[in-house]
Amino acid sequence: MPLKSLGNKLDMIEILENMSEACYFLNSDYEFVFINKAAEPYLKELFFERTKEELIGTNVWDVNPKYIDTEIDTAYHKAYEEQKPQVFEMISEYSKWWFEVKLFPNINGIFVTFSDITDRKEREKQKQHYEKLNLIGEMAAGVAHEVRNPMTTVKGFLQLMAENEELEKHKPIFDLMIDEVNRVTDILTEFLDIAKDKPEKLEECNLNELIKSVLPLLETRALKEGKLLDLHLSNIADLLIDKNEIRQLLLNLINNSLDAMNAGKKVQIMTYEENNKMVLSIMDEGKGIPSDIIDDIAIPFVTTKDKGTGLGIPICFSIAKRNNAKIDYTSSPEGTTFNIRFSK
Repeated sequence: MPLKSLGNKLDMIEILENMSEACYFLNSDYEFVFINKAAEPYLKELFFERTKEELIGTNVWDVNPKYIDTEIDTAYHKAYEEQKPQVFEMISEYSKWWFEVKLFPNINGIFVTFSDITDRKEREKQKQHYEKLNLIGEMAAGVAHEVRNPMTTVKGFLQLMAENEELEKHKPIFDLMIDEVNRVTDILTEFLDIAKDKPEKLEECNLNELIKSVLPLLETRALKEGKLLDLHLSNIADLLIDKNEIRQLLLNLINNSLDAMNAGKKVQIMTYEENNKMVLSIMDEGKGIPSDIIDDIAIPFVTTKDKGTGLGIPICFSIAKRNNAKIDYTSSPEGTTFNIRFSK
C-alpha cells in the first residue's frame, strides 16, 4: 500500500476513534473489525457485557443470537446485500435502553453508528400519555354534565321508591341501583380529576406532615387485614403543593399497595432528598404488577382488580404533574415501589 494511502487510512481511523458518536465496523462476514471509544460504554447494553477486545473478530449474530430472524437481522442483511443505508430503533435485550442505529454499507462491510435515545423515547411516551389524558378529559368534560343530570333524576326517583312502604320488599334492589348510580357519578368525577391541568390551591407544606395526617385511616385498614405500615421519614424541606391532591395521591397509592399484599406483609413509606429533589417512596411486598400491563398502568381503565375502575393510578400521575413532580416505578414478584420526585 502506498505510504500516502496508508497515511490517509490511519488518519480516518483516528478520526473515527475520536468521534463523539458511537460507531463500529463489520466486515462482509458481519465480524467486528473496529469499535471506537464512544461505543465502549454501551457494549454491555448491546452485546451482553462483552469487552471491545472480546468483540473484535467475532460475528455479531454469535454475540446477539436473540436478534437472529428479527427486524434488526433483516435491516443488517438488507443494508449489505442491497447496498442501501438503513435506519431503525431498537431496545436492548440486556437493559431495555433504546438506541437509534444507522447502517452505512459498502462492498467491504457495514459502518454502524448508534446513539442512546432512551430519554427521547421516555419523553415521547409521556407526551402520548398526556395526549391520551387530555383527550379523555375533553370527553369527560363534554359528557359529564349531560350524564349527571339524568343520573340525578334517576337517583331521586329510586330514593323515593325505596322509601315507599308499598315497595318495601324491593328496597334491597333500589339500594343496589342507587349504589350503582353513585358509582357512575364517582367515575365521572375521577374522569374530571384526570383532566385538570392546574392544582386548585398551592401552599407551603411538608410531606411528612401530610403522611402523618392520613396515617390513622390507613393504619386502621392495615391492622384489620393483618398488614403493616412502616414509616421512614427523613428531615426534608417544605414544598409548594396542593395538600388535598397529595393526600389523594397518598391514599390511592398506599391503598393499592395494601390491596396487592397478603396478611403479614408490610408497606414502607419513605421520604428523603436525592439529587436536589424531595422523594416520596412507597414500597410494598405484594406480588408485583403483571408484565403485560406494567408499561400501561398510567393509562385509564388498565387494571387487574375485578372491581377497580383503572383510574386511581392515572389520577396519581396527573396529580404529580400538576404539583411539579414525576412518578417512576419498579416492580417484581417480590413487590412494587413507586417513587414520586418533587422538584423544589
